[in-house]
Amino acid sequence: MTKQESGVVYHHTKPRKTPNMQGVEIAHLNAAIEAALKAYYDFRHSTVEDALRPISKYGKKDTLGMDAAPEITICEALGRYDAGAVVVTEEAGSKSIRFNDSFRPNDPQSFRTVFISDPTDRSNQLKAFLAGFPPKKKIGEILGNPKTLALWEKKYGNPATISGATSAISCIRRGVPIFSIIVNYTTQEFSISCAAGNRKIKLPDERPDNINLGHVLTHGTTITFPSMVGEVGGMRRFVTFLGDVGKVGYQENFNDSGLMSAKDAKKFLHYGIPGGPSRVLYLSSLQPKEKPIGFVLANGEKIGEWIHWLSFVQFAKSQTDDSQPALHLYEVFQDRPWTKEGVLMSTHPNYSVFREYDGRMYVDTSWLLRMPNPSQLRSTLIVAPHDNRWAMRASSQSGYRRIRF
Repeated sequence: MTKQESGVVYHHTKPRKTPNMQGVEIAHLNAAIEAALKAYYDFRHSTVEDALRPISKYGKKDTLGMDAAPEITICEALGRYDAGAVVVTEEAGSKSIRFNDSFRPNDPQSFRTVFISDPTDRSNQLKAFLAGFPPKKKIGEILGNPKTLALWEKKYGNPATISGATSAISCIRRGVPIFSIIVNYTTQEFSISCAAGNRKIKLPDERPDNINLGHVLTHGTTITFPSMVGEVGGMRRFVTFLGDVGKVGYQENFNDSGLMSAKDAKKFLHYGIPGGPSRVLYLSSLQPKEKPIGFVLANGEKIGEWIHWLSFVQFAKSQTDDSQPALHLYEVFQDRPWTKEGVLMSTHPNYSVFREYDGRMYVDTSWLLRMPNPSQLRSTLIVAPHDNRWAMRASSQSGYRRIRF
């Protein structure tokens, strides 16, 4: 059976076996897709007034409707799917039941599946953007419109397929990232990264009856991560968050990382107030070829900003040798790191969420979930194309660890 919506044919298919993915992983991914799309389409049907309404009794002191509503929907949907899973979000922290905090990746009972979500990223930009429209206007009438896309890119960077406001969910199972999904509010696009591939599809105006992994693999376009061959001058061109109004500490953390001088940083910085989850896509085929990016940096930012990059690092393969990863990940640390809200911005390996166990690297979810609010965990991380020699040298010379799962 098929259904025609907005010129796109949707095939209602049962979940099928997918190469390199276990059945439980496919089930987790399909549950996350359902949760993310519920939140997205509910948001599209809300008004500007709903989105910008302060929510004083939920989350942080500056929480708005556009922050709270998607988060509540995602947490409720994932909790209903698996009551034993842990869901980590920025506004609410974590919602879970008690768990065994000993770290034994090969023992499925030793810790639980962890979903980590950033329900509304680039909320400051989205808030300012929506404030220019009538309060009673529906979000769906604004976002995705070609005219408003052009306006967004003029205000907040292009291409909007990377710079847009997003919602994201990632899953860590047995200490290893198994998928990430990113919904781009601004462009009505949906991206996934998992062992079955990296894909992107356009979403219809109204929620279809069924979008699952099988549909995305069949109808989506492939997201690739080009090499740096012939781009020696671009190896130091980078994207990171250096802070906007009211955000302090990020410039200081970057300066003390010692990656490059202040003069070079000014010269090579491509964009200084990017989104979190979608930042890794600056290294992808979605970034214009004439302006390739050498690396992206998580600059002492919270886990909800960068956890979604790990699946792309894990599953993106070199276009010339599919046995090799397309991306490398390095963890930056300082001897005297900066802190924000009492949390280290650049963690030494002794205090890192990335742990080596029996010769392999894992995300130590037991350590993460012992934090009073796991969403507050911060790290400084570099992701670069596998053949970015500058990033490899700079990281190796400074003793930064390469993270491989």
